[in-house]
Amino acid sequence: MAEYRLYCLDARGRIARRHDFEAADDEAAALAARAIDATSACELWSGSRKVALLPAKNDSDQDRPAA
Repeated sequence: MAEYRLYCLDARGRIARRHDFEAADDEAAALAARAIDATSACELWSGSRKVALLPAKNDSDQDRPAA
């Protein structure tokens, strides 16, 4: 298991919240991150490595079929 940090950003791009968790790999961490917060733009980090930038999911995105 690897350690991850999820930084959720406010409207100005500043860190509003931080969540620490463990996951088996980057893909599992990204899925867990979306379960933690799907409404805010967030950065997912593992140590000093930026794993992903997760954009905020808008209400209108929920109406779109998955690609």
